[in-house]
Amino acid sequence: MNKKIKVQLFFTFLLFPILLLAQVKTKESLSILDIIKRFEQQTSFKFSYLENELEQLPPFTINSNLTPRQIITEIERNSNLEFEFLSQDFIAIRLKNPLEADKVLDLEEVIIQNYLNKSITKKDQGVFDIDLNQLPTFPGLIEPDALQALQVLPGIESINEKVSDLNIRGGTPDQNLILWDGIRMYQYGHFFGLISAINPYFVDEVALVKNGTDASYGNSVSGVISLQTSDEINRKFNAEAGINYLYGFGLIDTPLGKRSSLRLAARSSINNYFRTPTYNQYYEQAFQNSILDPLEQESIKQNDEFHFYDTTLRYLYQPNKRNKFKLSFIYLSNNLNYREDFLQGNQIDPKTSGLSQNNLGIGLNYTRQWNEGIKTKLQYYYSLYNLEASNEERKKNRISRQKNKVREHGFKIENTLNINHLSDLQIGFEHIYAQIENFTRQSNPLDGFFSTRYTSTQAIYGTYSFKSIDNKTSLHLGSRLNYFSQLDQFQFEPRFSLNQKVVENLAFEFLGEVKSQYHTQINGAQKDFLGIQNNKWQGANNQDIPLMQSMQLSLGLHYTKNNWLASIEGYAKKVNNITASSQGFQDQYQYAPFSGDYYIRGIDFLIRKEFKRFNFWAGYSLTNNDYRFNEISQNSFPSNTAIANSLSFNTSYEQNGLQVSLGLKWRSGKAYTPISQENLTNNLFLYSPSNSAQLPSYFRTDFSAGQEFKLDKKVNAYIGLSVWNLFNSSNIINAYYLQENSEIFFIQQEALRITPNLIFRIKIH
Repeated sequence: MNKKIKVQLFFTFLLFPILLLAQVKTKESLSILDIIKRFEQQTSFKFSYLENELEQLPPFTINSNLTPRQIITEIERNSNLEFEFLSQDFIAIRLKNPLEADKVLDLEEVIIQNYLNKSITKKDQGVFDIDLNQLPTFPGLIEPDALQALQVLPGIESINEKVSDLNIRGGTPDQNLILWDGIRMYQYGHFFGLISAINPYFVDEVALVKNGTDASYGNSVSGVISLQTSDEINRKFNAEAGINYLYGFGLIDTPLGKRSSLRLAARSSINNYFRTPTYNQYYEQAFQNSILDPLEQESIKQNDEFHFYDTTLRYLYQPNKRNKFKLSFIYLSNNLNYREDFLQGNQIDPKTSGLSQNNLGIGLNYTRQWNEGIKTKLQYYYSLYNLEASNEERKKNRISRQKNKVREHGFKIENTLNINHLSDLQIGFEHIYAQIENFTRQSNPLDGFFSTRYTSTQAIYGTYSFKSIDNKTSLHLGSRLNYFSQLDQFQFEPRFSLNQKVVENLAFEFLGEVKSQYHTQINGAQKDFLGIQNNKWQGANNQDIPLMQSMQLSLGLHYTKNNWLASIEGYAKKVNNITASSQGFQDQYQYAPFSGDYYIRGIDFLIRKEFKRFNFWAGYSLTNNDYRFNEISQNSFPSNTAIANSLSFNTSYEQNGLQVSLGLKWRSGKAYTPISQENLTNNLFLYSPSNSAQLPSYFRTDFSAGQEFKLDKKVNAYIGLSVWNLFNSSNIINAYYLQENSEIFFIQQEALRITPNLIFRIKIH
């Protein structure tokens, strides 16, 4: 049997259970929501609706002899729903007689429905909205992970494959604003960034902003990612549980009477019970080139205990139609204990190290709908990030301890005034108080350092929104005025977005923003926090760490017709007052106190075609991302996050609950700093100009497949398979030089090799 036939038989055997389940059909009454989702899978129809409204309606019996349009007519005749055909295939669903108090003041316009698929919508103000409840299978993903899914959009990269290190239009990860139910998150990755710490089944909606940021968002000079749980009270009991090759999870969402509901979820790694091939791949990737992976193996025994978990809670209470309360809680944790035993004479000399990283978040939101024209929102949140490590160095007979902690309190009040049916005005005030601690202590020689820095920011902001009667023009004009108390500095930040439909299927978009940021991550030494997480949060002081400022403009064209989409967007973005120590240099400038800027110009292009069951899309980004540090070079040179070319091809297929997807990803190699060959034979360690060399190109192929099926009338199940880097391509994602004991090492960090994952999930509804 030749190799090709063996491969075909292997994948046939692997997918057989999934394909078999695709044939399972049931004849029974279905909820209207299930009927709509089935229509989207089996026909060309696409629907816009509020899921909570459909969930509360009674089941409906489908007559298999009727056409889809006849079934829609029957549902409309026998329910309180109204179906409006906005085009031949796109249908809006709404209640015929909505309650006046339920009207929402929102002029936000949908620019592109089904941007990549039915779950991703392009709205005005440069917002990409992702409905995680409808998120289909993406190549290489086993679950609806928002932070992973965002990377299919042009302009979003993760150079080191970490979901916690998203590079949005050339920015560093610490320049992004990540919010969970309005709570700022300083940690949002497990396995020290390789997988998302945000439970994919707890969050309902994700909003991504690359430019044109709403004035209500501050303290970020790059992208904004807002993860939100639903504000609608659940009227029936739901439960969910599952397991994959990395962790197990469970979720309960239950009503507590007629006016409140509670959602509670938890996840935990399973490696304490057994270790899967998937875990081993992630472990090797997370801890390569760290103290846990030393250059010289001298120990006679090594033992590690690694564990991660997270727990989330959301409580909703609505005493009446005009008032609504929301309490949110999240806790994420990564813990590592590592021990090495060395033979000292006839005795064992143990060396122990440990690291813990966690983030606690608590948020309270209150919404008051005074009348049809005025709405008020109040929010308070508390976020606590803590990173601690201890390391025992045997050769130097030294113990080191380090700590980085961020405490942040935030308060916001926001009022929305409906001026008329075409325009509204949003006015708000925000106060943020943060405390950042850094602690280092070591023995032999005794040394230590402790610092506490406080930052306090007050901001007033406002946005005027206008939408024309013919829905062809959408305009948002906003501004934000910040006052940084510790810096005694004001910062004015105008923001705007304009979307104009030129003809029926063509629209252009013009976006702009000015932003600032007072928190940044400073690179530590390679051995800080065991070399696994060596970045420390710091606050601006207008000395060695100035206040960062950014400006961005972009112009885009979007064309949609007959399930075709073509989108192109050009942009220019400049960020001032960045520090060299925050940019990830791994050469002589790693700890340099220099300040400079980066300037990125780029084009994001996307093309998509959707058929009844197939969906194809391709994305391409062309960028030029340069640093300017006068102390390093009089000329600009490539940024540490520069990716000149990035190209992806993706396809997906859906039918009867079966989802299959395949994707290709190619991009230019990352820049790095080589060493000079002069006098290298004499062990002289001299660097060449910064980022004057480039790693080989990066390429991988990803695959996913999943099947949803019924186990019982109220029990659904899902089985899925994903393979990251299907053909086991070797990719180098980072490189640097290291000198130890007069010996020079060239360190190359590899990307994940072939990494399969399996999941089984049960949902009770």
